[in-house]
Amino acid sequence: MNIQTGPDTTPECIKGTFFARLRNAAPAAWQGYVRHPFVRGMADGTLDPARFRAFLMQDYLYLLNYARAYALAVYKSDSFEEMRESADIVAGILNTEMAMHFSYCEGWGLSRAEMEAHPPAQELRAYAGFILDRAQAGDLLDLLVALSACLVGYGEIGLALANDPATVREGNPYFSWVSVYADEPYQDLMRRGVSRLDIVAARRGGVARLPELTRLFTTAVSLETAFWTAGQTEMT
Repeated sequence: MNIQTGPDTTPECIKGTFFARLRNAAPAAWQGYVRHPFVRGMADGTLDPARFRAFLMQDYLYLLNYARAYALAVYKSDSFEEMRESADIVAGILNTEMAMHFSYCEGWGLSRAEMEAHPPAQELRAYAGFILDRAQAGDLLDLLVALSACLVGYGEIGLALANDPATVREGNPYFSWVSVYADEPYQDLMRRGVSRLDIVAARRGGVARLPELTRLFTTAVSLETAFWTAGQTEMT
């Protein structure tokens, strides 16, 4: 599959959802994100390992801000169930996803101390600042839309690459990353996130707010796209 002009990679679980409306309203931005050269480099194994390590270090710092945003989702929630669901996500990020990230990064020669000491890149500052601003200034729907680009994008990329016969598996150091996002645990997380977005959009007038939410989503996608190469200018 040519990652730039290949077939539709839309996961079945998002078709007909509120997220699909956002995705379909920003096709150029979305395709530029999920078919980025960084993604192609992971698919064929040609990505510079130094660039991937830089991404992993920034991704750790991003996860901290992702957890902070979801902590604010607890405050923005209207019901006990919504609060508990948001709190469960925060706990999952801090207790499970972080442990997995540390373990994975160790395989790339990156220690927790090194990642914690690494300065945030300009791209990370912009992306994290945008999400946390939406988390504080907007409502729960604004926040979930801002976070959805990362949640669904990684799931779509992982699934598309895992199902693509052109993706190099043997000897590809990045196929383990692909597998993490293609495997059932993450795909289930993506499905639940898409379903939750549907519920919150229905409760909070998502259809009537679609123009403004599309602008918010497009900005999030653009910042997520820039994040593929976060921190790499310092390498040149």
